[in-house]
Amino acid sequence: MFTLYAIASIFLYFFAKIGVSYTNPPTLMMIRYLIAGLILFSISRKFILDKNVLILSLFTTTSTLFWGYGLIYVSPAASSVLSYTMPLFSIILATIIIKEIPNKYEILGLIIGFSGLGIYGIPLLKGITKIGMMLTIINAIFWALFSIYYRKLSKYDVISLNATQFILGSFFMGIVDLITIRGGFYFDPSFGLLESIVYISTVGGAFQFLSWNYLLKIERVGKVTMLAYIIPVATTITQAALYKTIPKSLEILGLTIMIIGVIISRSSIKRNTNFKK
Repeated sequence: MFTLYAIASIFLYFFAKIGVSYTNPPTLMMIRYLIAGLILFSISRKFILDKNVLILSLFTTTSTLFWGYGLIYVSPAASSVLSYTMPLFSIILATIIIKEIPNKYEILGLIIGFSGLGIYGIPLLKGITKIGMMLTIINAIFWALFSIYYRKLSKYDVISLNATQFILGSFFMGIVDLITIRGGFYFDPSFGLLESIVYISTVGGAFQFLSWNYLLKIERVGKVTMLAYIIPVATTITQAALYKTIPKSLEILGLTIMIIGVIISRSSIKRNTNFKK
């Protein structure tokens, strides 16, 4: 399941980057959420409306909006790497919200992995990329919050839960779109925009959210989010291959340290498995 989630997530950054070049982030993400919600509702035929789902929807919508605006200023690889500061916030917030205490390997792996992310982000601390960096990190904080809420709502039906939060999210996106429209609205209907919408709504929308939710139902937040460090590494490699560009030395160093963090965090899973045997 994680492998499928990772593949869907890697290419999501590239298609979303294309999308925000054709229209406003709130417009793009409103369409994404609406299509994904309708797909899932056609399967579940059920909405779940309560306070927790409303909070979840607000967290997912806020995260997605900041991510979309951040993509205007940074590359797909940088967006992916910065988004995956999320594990730092998720482990801290999971301890507070759902009392899920990380073990020493998860903490050590997190510290090392996040240090790698910090090194990677040094070249971004200048010009307009600084704005994109800040927006994307805010996205990461809200991503951590909605990941924890997925775990908190693990007894809910996954498809119905995601159908509801997508439909509610599209409504919230529409409100933001109306509020921000005076700042400049652009919508360039083209094949590129269509490609972006199709991917980010289906593989990178309905499927990605469902698989992430499913992973958080069967695993601890700390373990799942630590595994997710693999995605920014793969996204950076994919960007280098697609755009024929070589990552900077600080990026390579940062990503290498991140991989070490993943290996250390995974060692806790192996130890736990051996203990159970």
